[in-house]
Amino acid sequence: MPQSVQFRDLSTVIDELHGLFERWERGEASLLPLDDFNLQVMKFAVHEWVANLVQHADFGAHLPLIQVAIQPNGERVHCMIEDNSRGFDFNHQLVKQQQAVEAVLPPDRGRGLLIMIACTEDLRYYQPVAVTQAGGQRHRLEFSISAHRKPWLDIPF
Repeated sequence: MPQSVQFRDLSTVIDELHGLFERWERGEASLLPLDDFNLQVMKFAVHEWVANLVQHADFGAHLPLIQVAIQPNGERVHCMIEDNSRGFDFNHQLVKQQQAVEAVLPPDRGRGLLIMIACTEDLRYYQPVAVTQAGGQRHRLEFSISAHRKPWLDIPF
């Protein structure tokens, strides 16, 4: 059964997210079959996406809404992060990050999407997934974490 939590205050969402992570680590959410390493990978991917929403997303005049849902599914855990921002051009940002990695002097930051893709399976960004009654849009990032995959060799540095 999926477990879901919503965040509305961008000034507290990171602290609230870390509280959610602590509950996951205490076993309050069924994240079987993930071991400690893969739980850390999932926490990293969720944190990276939500932190980028806090830092870069444009919510316009709408009250921000970020929803995180997890669902154990056999040998993996599926994760969905949905928000009501204006979204962004995922493919354009991905190309920019790939170019940054290949630069003679790569920047210290700006590789989050590449790292998330390397650490997860089936990462997809949907824009938009729905239009709200108030005229806003909802966007969704989905990915899975496998119980048996160790992605550290795939991470672009």
